[in-house]
Formats: sequence, structure tokens, C-alpha cells
Amino acid sequence: MIAKGTRMLLAIALVLGAVSVYSQAEIVPFIKVSIPFDFTVENQTLPAGDYTISDWDLHAQTVVWLQSSDGKHTAVVHTHQAFALGPSPSTQLIFQHSGSEYFLSQIWTLGSTSGREVQLSNRAKEVAKNGSSSDVTTIVADARLSH
Repeated sequence: MIAKGTRMLLAIALVLGAVSVYSQAEIVPFIKVSIPFDFTVENQTLPAGDYTISDWDLHAQTVVWLQSSDGKHTAVVHTHQAFALGPSPSTQLIFQHSGSEYFLSQIWTLGSTSGREVQLSNRAKEVAKNGSSSDVTTIVADARLSH
């Protein structure tokens, strides 16, 4: 049988541990953006339109949530941190582009030297492997940080 004092210490440790985990799960402000073309994120294709993008940081892994303004299209994406030498001049989404296909590759917020990089989809890797010409498209218009 556990002594009363030991039970109390265990209970306090559990509560403090739960508070610590909760405080590390930081909810970051969200971005609203109008994307003028269909695009692929990881292995899901989403239609052109207005989207809200938010992310949750939990122990150095970030999950990005994209949702269309009508709520019909949603993607949950695992990302990793990317770094720049200087602060981002605007809130922006960066897409890899080949032919009529667009692949979301990075998300940056105004003034930050770190952004989020999205894992390339199987289709994006296939396009790159086949040597198809591709370029980078940066979407800045209507991208705004909200709280």
C-alpha cells in the first residue's frame, strides 16, 4: 500500500506533467489565403479557393491544417521547420509548379526567419524524377495572418 504522502506527490506530479504538455502544445495564429489554382499538398489535391491555414506545435513537430472557407476540403499535413537568412517580407505560400500542377512546398509568415516545409507528394517526386521542367511560384496575394 502506498503511503498517503507518496500518493499526494504522485498526484501533484501527474497534474504538473499534464499542464506542461498542454502548455507545449502551442496554437499558432492562422493564415487566410486565396489560392487561384488547384494544388496538391502531400498526396491530396485541393481545388482553387479561399483557405484557412493553422498549425499546432507539439514537441518540435508541427501539423498544419488547411481548410477551405466552405469547409468541404480539408488536409492535415506534417511539416518540418525551414530557415531563412532574413525575415520573411510577407506572409506567403510557396508552390513547386510544373505544367498545370502546383505542389505546396513551404509556408512563411511575415517577419519570421523560420517557416514550415511540406513533404513533397508522390506526384511531385515523380515529376521531378522524370525531369519535367518546374519552377517555384510564390503566392502572396490575400495571404494574411489572423489571430
